[in-house]
Amino acid sequence: MSQSSSKIVTPAINLTSGSSAGLVDSAVQAKAIALASTTLETCATAGVGNPTVAIGAVHLVTTLLYQSMRWDPAAPRDPGSDRLVLSDGVFAPLVYAACADLGVPVLADGAWRALAGADLASFAAVDSPLPATPAAGALAIVEHPVGAPGSGLSIAVGLALAARSEAARDAVERRFYCLVSENELREGQLHEALAHIVEEKFANVVPILVVGALATNDKAHAVDGPEALVRRLAALGFHAVSIDGHQPAQIRDAFAQVGAKGAQPVAIVARTVRGWGAKSLQGGAWSGRIPTGDRLKTALDELRATRVGVVTRSFATELPKPAARPRTAPVARPSVAESLGAVPDFARAMREADMLAVYQSGRLAPTKAHALALRAIGRAHAGVSLLENDPRAGGVGELFLADRALAPRHHDCRRATGHMVSVASGMAAAGRVPFVSASARAFARAHESIECAVRAGTNLTLVATGGGLGAIAEGSAAASVTDAAFMRTLSSLRDDAGSPAAYLLQPADAFAAYALTLAAAEHDGVSMLRLPAGEAEFLYNAETVFNLGRFEVLSEGRDLMIVTAGAMVHEINRALDDLDRAGIDATIVDLYSLPFDEEALLDLANRNDGRILVVEDNAGGALAAAVSEACTASGEAFTIESMRVEAVPQSARGFAEALKSARLSAADVVARAARMVGVS
Repeated sequence: MSQSSSKIVTPAINLTSGSSAGLVDSAVQAKAIALASTTLETCATAGVGNPTVAIGAVHLVTTLLYQSMRWDPAAPRDPGSDRLVLSDGVFAPLVYAACADLGVPVLADGAWRALAGADLASFAAVDSPLPATPAAGALAIVEHPVGAPGSGLSIAVGLALAARSEAARDAVERRFYCLVSENELREGQLHEALAHIVEEKFANVVPILVVGALATNDKAHAVDGPEALVRRLAALGFHAVSIDGHQPAQIRDAFAQVGAKGAQPVAIVARTVRGWGAKSLQGGAWSGRIPTGDRLKTALDELRATRVGVVTRSFATELPKPAARPRTAPVARPSVAESLGAVPDFARAMREADMLAVYQSGRLAPTKAHALALRAIGRAHAGVSLLENDPRAGGVGELFLADRALAPRHHDCRRATGHMVSVASGMAAAGRVPFVSASARAFARAHESIECAVRAGTNLTLVATGGGLGAIAEGSAAASVTDAAFMRTLSSLRDDAGSPAAYLLQPADAFAAYALTLAAAEHDGVSMLRLPAGEAEFLYNAETVFNLGRFEVLSEGRDLMIVTAGAMVHEINRALDDLDRAGIDATIVDLYSLPFDEEALLDLANRNDGRILVVEDNAGGALAAAVSEACTASGEAFTIESMRVEAVPQSARGFAEALKSARLSAADVVARAARMVGVS
């Protein structure tokens, strides 16, 4: 066999020997050069990616995947294995190149097989298992999508929270390595995640900050430099390690310190060079550009020439793949749907909570009903968890937290709402069933994380309290009037099966809140429960059935259909007598779900002479937009008018006063209805 076709495979090497360590370093360098070359070629073929930034992390990825991570490439989703989380999709082509070399399973043509080098040619193509931004589903090493910038470390925290309860069954605690690019260093969510890691004493969550000499357009500021980052991380509570990100021995030593500091987390600041190994690609001008043609050939030649300086043997030692590991049996849990059979109905739940007198009074805050349902679901299913951003400020987790068996599954994320949503996404990727509770206003600061969760098909329930004008007594800044419009936009998306990608649920009373909490838990995807503030009288009873995609008819007339949801249902109810006195026979529809059964709603509208008045306490008209779109798609003639928040009152002493100021009171509704019907 000729030397050029031979392959030298070394057994496990004793790193205590200086010569053996040098041998391994040579093997890492050789593998890094091969992966960097493949990354450049992959991006050039696809015309997509940022290869110079990606190969700046080539030694970190090589050392992790081939040496330091405790995992089996043939079974990367094994419950006992370490995980690699990418916070920035820029590293995707590099990780794909390594996975092709290691034979990581990929789902292609409906079957799992080992990823091969030839598969890299499909990088970033439509329906490719190797998308430009990694997404869960096709490549076995990717169990969660790459989301908003700075959110990857939050996902790693979520994975660690989900694993914590099962850590006792593993002899060694699993580790979650997160690769963070320098472009994320100013993202606020990254710093929220760092604080959470220290607070939870997560010694097994390892942020790896990849820091180059150049930022995207110019030199990086000193405050983002390696020395400054080390000081900030140390002040926060990390054991911060600064390394040369292209020296395999330093990288291995840094990873070896994980877990060696007791409960103190380790953070690694890796100094790297964009375009490492190819001098013609180094410099800010090449960030975001893809070398092709002669430029690519020159870069590949430079990488091959780099071997002379970093590979110290005439024979390139082949870096061994990670050895196969014993498999860990996954935790067996019934589905949520199976567990819901043990959940009591609303009346029984009230009796069990010693709230029979309250039940008989006919009034209860929807938030209280939701809290009852959440506790019941948590008791029935061990995977249900609750995350809140401030339980003491009107949260819904009081009953959940008071239950000793459930308290370990309650997590206070301290008003870091975007971080909290991403943590929940990580927990969902690990098989948990997370509920995320915050004020509707707080969720406005987490829109990007929510959108990423929806597009990824994450199993997640958002619980928004004080939506619309319900929180106006706390000041205009507390009132959230745009959240419904945002969620309505996401609810118009469809998943691969053509089903709604998200639901917006607006219960009007305690019966609806209890039932829709159960429905949201059973739904495999994102739902937002938008709970009105304060107590409300019962509109429904135990016979009412609530399902996602449906609506309720409170009264049926023939002159005009009034569509509303949430707290506004009660205000429209108060208008019924005045509508009758005005000679208007109105149909009242509680459109508690978006999306909804459009055909059924429009049939009802046709029985009301095609007149539709939509009333809602949000800006943008989420319900009106959805109803109008359904009318347009039907091709039939309808008359539709919208009443919504057009100016947020600066202050108001309660919901009723806010509605009057916003011209959404019962009297305003009657006046608009009369004009539409043509009566004085």
